[in-house]
Amino acid sequence: MTHSNVSARYVDNERLIALNASHAAFRRDLTKMARVATVANFRDPAHRRSILNGWAVFKNQLEQHHSHEDRFIWPSLRENMANSEAAMSVLDDMESEHALIDPLLRSVDYAFEHHETADLAAVLDELNSKLGYHLTHEEHDAIPMIVEAIPEKQWKKIVSGIKKASMSGAPEFMPWVTEGATDGEVKRILSMLPPPARLIYRRVWVPKYRKVSRW
Repeated sequence: MTHSNVSARYVDNERLIALNASHAAFRRDLTKMARVATVANFRDPAHRRSILNGWAVFKNQLEQHHSHEDRFIWPSLRENMANSEAAMSVLDDMESEHALIDPLLRSVDYAFEHHETADLAAVLDELNSKLGYHLTHEEHDAIPMIVEAIPEKQWKKIVSGIKKASMSGAPEFMPWVTEGATDGEVKRILSMLPPPARLIYRRVWVPKYRKVSRW
């Protein structure tokens, strides 16, 4: 998997397991998308279905990722760091970058639907560029605040809220986020789950996920 640009000081922090793995998975899918989402491939029905299957998961995971940050993480940081102009500037950037990226997802939807006439390569390049910039910006400037500025009790509340909001999505999220990961990376990601869920991941979620062709 593509590694994040998180500082070595934070990369092994337990709070960042899901976030770092998600960023790596987004970069992985952006690379796949740029390679396979061509006009020629869209003309083949089987390949078109495969591309759209991959895109559906990517889009859903990105929307969920941004929603969880906007609902649970950024508000907590704004509260805790209200006296820091630098922190407020970073959080303003995070929200404005989300606002720029979300419409691009609709643009990709349109380009895929109208692949014969839309400038598919240009739309995908813009998504790759802007999302790539956002991921790196977040890793450099926002992630340190997640680690340093949120007390453990507050963090547990944030995690609880995210889990409740995304509980039904685990059967897709876990196989997606571990796809292409090393054995060590998979072990680390699965440490977020209780042992019974790890068994379900291996016996149910992964086999079901792999039955569908993506990209």
